[in-house]
Amino acid sequence: MIREQVTVQDFERISRENKYFIWHFLMRDNNFSQPSMRSIFDENEKFYRSPNAMVKFLEIFDVPYFESFTDESIDFLDMLGVPINNLRLPKRPTLKSFILTFNHKRLVNASYNGFCFCPEGITDLLHDLNPDFIYNAKLD
Repeated sequence: MIREQVTVQDFERISRENKYFIWHFLMRDNNFSQPSMRSIFDENEKFYRSPNAMVKFLEIFDVPYFESFTDESIDFLDMLGVPINNLRLPKRPTLKSFILTFNHKRLVNASYNGFCFCPEGITDLLHDLNPDFIYNAKLD
């Protein structure tokens, strides 16, 4: 399945090529915490104390997955109607990490809409996007 680091300039291509997809927007500098839902392309994986829950999630659910950094995506996120000011970290200009789900170009839902930013919450988001992803999960 598709797993890519992209920029918002890729949105037209992504939405044309994929009926459903999730887009993970990440904080660039995550040194102050040990997040469990981090980039699947993180080169520093060996330094974290906990396994990357996003990697495990994507091993189960066969959904197209894209990653970008929040700081490079502000205008795009604002255009989508993402509540940017509510996602800012206290006393920092950085946005929190979050996940958006899409049906082609249409934003369907987001992790900041009351979904836990954890595997269970992302599973709920995925079910909300298209229940077939859940029914077709690889539960070996």
